[in-house]
Amino acid sequence: MNHPFIRNNNIIVYAVLWLLTGGVFTFALYFFYGFTWKQSAIDSAIFNGLFMGVGLAYWFNVRYSSYQKSQLVNLLISHIAAAAISVALVVFLSQTILKSLSVNDEYTLFLADSLPWRVALGVLYYAVITLVYYLILYYDDLTEKSTRQSQLESMLKSSELEMLKSQINPHFIFNSLNSISSLTIISPEKAREMIVKLSDFLRYSLGKENDQMNTLEDEVNNILLYLEIEKVRFGDRLSVETDMDNACKKMVLPNLILQPLFENAIKHGIYESLEKINIQLRASCEGNILKVSVSNEYDPNAVTKKGKGIGLQNIRDRIRLIYGVSQAVFIHKTDHIFTVRLEIPQLA
Repeated sequence: MNHPFIRNNNIIVYAVLWLLTGGVFTFALYFFYGFTWKQSAIDSAIFNGLFMGVGLAYWFNVRYSSYQKSQLVNLLISHIAAAAISVALVVFLSQTILKSLSVNDEYTLFLADSLPWRVALGVLYYAVITLVYYLILYYDDLTEKSTRQSQLESMLKSSELEMLKSQINPHFIFNSLNSISSLTIISPEKAREMIVKLSDFLRYSLGKENDQMNTLEDEVNNILLYLEIEKVRFGDRLSVETDMDNACKKMVLPNLILQPLFENAIKHGIYESLEKINIQLRASCEGNILKVSVSNEYDPNAVTKKGKGIGLQNIRDRIRLIYGVSQAVFIHKTDHIFTVRLEIPQLA
């Protein structure tokens, strides 16, 4: 984030505010201490000019200091140290310069007597400037969150049909119906069972279309429904293993975000191999991070079936816009195992 007073020519506003402060300071020296306008203006220009320059540097202490509750003590220490060092430095430099420009003993004596209130005024400057920076930072954070939310809503609306295409593959539905049609002849009971499963799967998927978040447990249950339907087509060639920590089951994640991972696992696993393929789902949690990985075996010598590549990209975009993190999807590939791992923060 750029300096708030440097971007968009805000330095002019910053300079004008300091000019007004310097004017008040000059007025006070002239009327309350009886110095000439020239001497008062010189004193004000040096003293306030140095604080104007140092005040720009205060931004970096605010910007790069954490204000979380757990870091409150460190934050206070950081500000106390920054205030003490900067005020001492500015007061020392201004006193040294003004003494070298002193025209009489009366003004030199005034400089010594004014040291306490100059220090107090410097601390006040630091507090005010720091507060302004925090207000700017807070406003920028609100603006960024509002922009991110607008982007998310826009993306969800514009990509609604494409997401449904990637999450509920028309070929999957078509093939499932064909499988059910065949089962009505050779195994009516199993056909009825598959119709119920397909109905439950579609009801869940379409019913959750407008929901943003869902629990891991519910998402996995729906994925298992999807895999049960696929097993009708692939039989024993498809096996699934799940390993979820109980503590993670109630953690939340964007709804239907796991669906493209399993579609890709079947597409690049079973479609491209004649061997039995095992898909593994693992879920664990570290602190407030939910880690979900989907692994599948594949034939490295098979000709890869090209797709649009929208599955993983949609996952990356949704996580980035919802959580504001750019690195949440990790891919690991060995000779026979392809793994995609999601690291999903838990919103407060």
